[in-house]
This record gives sequence, structure tokens and C-alpha cells, in this order.
Amino acid sequence: MTDLQCRLLIVDDNETVRALVSDHFSKIGCSVAEARDGIEGLQLAVQLLADCIILDVTMPGMDGFSVCRFLRERGISTPVIMLTDRVAIDDKVTGFREGADDYLAKPFSPVELEMRVRAVLRRRASAEAAGSSTRNTVSRGRLRIDFEGRTATVDGEPVELTPIEFNILKLLAGAPGRVYTRDELLNVIWDTTYDGYKRNIDPHINRLRTKIEQDPKKPSLIQTVWGVGYKFAEK
Repeated sequence: MTDLQCRLLIVDDNETVRALVSDHFSKIGCSVAEARDGIEGLQLAVQLLADCIILDVTMPGMDGFSVCRFLRERGISTPVIMLTDRVAIDDKVTGFREGADDYLAKPFSPVELEMRVRAVLRRRASAEAAGSSTRNTVSRGRLRIDFEGRTATVDGEPVELTPIEFNILKLLAGAPGRVYTRDELLNVIWDTTYDGYKRNIDPHINRLRTKIEQDPKKPSLIQTVWGVGYKFAEK
């Protein structure tokens, strides 16, 4: 298998885990930065142009959920893989809801972690390639979307969207009329298709509708295709 050659940030208060990750990824061509807690990890995540962040959940100062949420709220879309011994479904759902791209339980194999890093980087590259081939802007009635600037306006007024909400809107509006299943949306947003997470796309759709639809209870832009998923209006 070819060298990975990416910039990686490992955030974990366990020195043994940091050393294990750093040693493995350094050997396959990665540049690895380390942080000992959530606050230091947050600072490095903002400063460094990392390609992927390996983020522990339980840490002193600021836990991994908070770090991930802070990054996503500020538009930092670097892929995040969470490492944790908290394997309950509710914990996993929380991680994905806060913007994580993948979730790996401890103890773990460095080789499996490498495969997951390669997977999220491939997905990111594919999404960027697809985004570059779509229209830069879409206008539909009162709504205007700027894909490149990652902004949306309604009647000329800026709409505050979370990174997940914008990613959903960009995917749907980039292909009007195309129906996306919940699985497909989850693949793009959270990189998971586990049945337990399927319905979690719905609250994001509902919040998005309240921000862009004239009547969220009778949506005309983001339309439900019952039993399948969602699509963006063609006209």
C-alpha cells in the first residue's frame, strides 16, 4: 500500500495512545502533530492545516465532543475521527451529531485507524471534486446559495447555517430533482450508514427548513419523498 503523506493531528491525553498513532503514521509518510488535551488540540486544530484530526472523547479541560462542535460551528471542516472507550449508541450518535466523520472504539488497531483515515480522506477528495463541478450559485425564489463562499441568503438577508446544514443544502441544491436517501445523506455528512443513525438526518432537515422555507410546515424547496428521502425543488 502506498504512503499516505498527509498532515495528521492526534488529540489524546494518553501518552501511549499518542505515541502509538504518531509512530504508525510517521512510518507511512504522515506529518503528525500531537496535543495532550482538548484545549491544546483546539488551538492546534485552528492553527494547523491538518488533513485529518484523531480526537479522543474523554479529556481534561475540554472533551472531544466540545472540540468537534467548536470546530464545526466555526466552519472548520477537517475530517474528524473520534477515538474513545465510550461505545454506547448514544455516545456514538452524539459524536456524529457534533460533526465527527467516523468513530473508533479503544482498544484499536493502528492499521484499522489507518484504513479509516484513508477512507475519510478519499470521501473528502470526492466531495471536493464533485463540488468543483457544480454551479457556484443556485437561486430559487427568495433563496440564494453561494457554494464557494458557503453562504445562503433569504430575501437578501444572510442565513446562519451550521456546517452540517450547509452541507445538506449544498448536496441537495447541487442536483435539483435528484432524490437522496437518508443513507446517501449520512454517507456525505457523517460517513456512516448504520441503521441506528438513519433518522438523525431528519432534525437537521427540519432546522434547515425553518431557516430557508417560507412555510416550514409546507416546504417547497426541500421536499420529502416519502419512504425514500429528500430532494431539492427543480423549479
